[in-house]
Amino acid sequence: MANKLYLLLFVLFFSSYFHSVIEEDPLPALGDYSSASISLSGEYELGRLWLAMYRGSTKEHSDPLMRTYLEDLIYRLSETSEVRDRRFEFIILENKSINAFAAPGGIIGINLGMFLNTEKEGELASVMCHELAHLSQRHFARSQNKNSPLANALMILGSIAIAAASRNPEAIMIAPAAMQQMSINYTRSNEKEADRIGFNNLVKAGFDPNDMTLIFQRMQDKYQREDSEQFSYLMTHPLPSERLTDMRVRSDSIDKSSKAIYRDNIDFYFMQKRAEIWSENDNRKLIKKYLKSSKSQNKNISLAGKYGLSLVYKRTKDFEESFTILRNLIKEIPNNLVLESTLMELHLAADNYYEAISLGKNILEIHNNNYAASIFLSDAYIENQQFELAEEILKKLAFQRETDPSIWYKLAEAQGLSGNLLELHRSRAEFFILTGRHDAAVFQLKEALALSQNLFEVRESIIKRLEEIFAAKRALTELS
Repeated sequence: MANKLYLLLFVLFFSSYFHSVIEEDPLPALGDYSSASISLSGEYELGRLWLAMYRGSTKEHSDPLMRTYLEDLIYRLSETSEVRDRRFEFIILENKSINAFAAPGGIIGINLGMFLNTEKEGELASVMCHELAHLSQRHFARSQNKNSPLANALMILGSIAIAAASRNPEAIMIAPAAMQQMSINYTRSNEKEADRIGFNNLVKAGFDPNDMTLIFQRMQDKYQREDSEQFSYLMTHPLPSERLTDMRVRSDSIDKSSKAIYRDNIDFYFMQKRAEIWSENDNRKLIKKYLKSSKSQNKNISLAGKYGLSLVYKRTKDFEESFTILRNLIKEIPNNLVLESTLMELHLAADNYYEAISLGKNILEIHNNNYAASIFLSDAYIENQQFELAEEILKKLAFQRETDPSIWYKLAEAQGLSGNLLELHRSRAEFFILTGRHDAAVFQLKEALALSQNLFEVRESIIKRLEEIFAAKRALTELS
């Protein structure tokens, strides 16, 4: 099995190289020599290898509402983008600095600091469109050395192998750091191309053409005045004056004679408040700020201020005030999924488990696969000691989102509480695999194997998974 996987890894990259000769890949002439270095499928596999290591060494933000919003936004933007492979994977990082990145294989990363430093949805969308353009133009593949088209990919695999084999926590950072730097260290031509294609995407998606200039100009101004470490995005995406000039020219070229109505989803402002509350511990300061913004003439800012107040009162356990504000908001904006899911979240915080369950069922009857409502409902079932029902919801989510480690983590929790120890160990193993911790995954699978007894199909599945892990570790070590 080890030899087979060893060959498979080489076949993956060499076949990617030769397959791309016949694969249609209509990229601009710029960089064409290297677009054949790694195929779309090769980028996908390489990106997932990196992502597992990265997730094992960083702090992800687990807010299901934030994740649902970001997924909806990027999939919506991708519909008008040039991205061909839309098997995206999202990672939200608990970091106040301004940063976002795109890594090979459809991986989109964003710091919470992006929500703290954008003023409307079009500004956030501008950054996301820029990152989607890096993916659609395959700037990672095109940045590979033309004289050694596979060398960089194999070097990264070797780096991952070293990190995986080492018990030194610092060593595990080697691969993520190398991969992220390679994924974003693009040329000036790459950046200008991403600006142009990202701008076209932004306009097609219905956002204000001025938003891209506004956000990048503000970032540049703050970068020059304030602590540069807070602007890691500009360290990896240099912004010389000619890029800003090009952005203004593009924006000015759009016909604005008619009174256009641009997208500016209220949900963005709600997410902005969730990020602010995560980043600020001074409740009095937040209450003062949100009372002021709730009186704004701008409707979105006013509604978001009220939403922020409800969240702060929830945190201070003033549930009566929090419920009053939130229910009034729901009357103002009926059928808003963020507000209804937040009401579930508030019921959970107030220990109103039956109300949270009832509301969750109603939401999922209409929005069958909604991620946030499903997570909150599983939490409500767990708190209400209905562990089997929580497990049922989470198993469905794990089937739909098998590469999301947070779901496997919650599923393992529900299975442990329900006494389903065999599946608990298997779910934990999947969590550890997705976060690059193969030794821990092996331990969990061995525990599951000991419990499987006469369940022959289950034993076969566990043994197969163990063989895959052992073979992958050996192959990666040999590649290093």
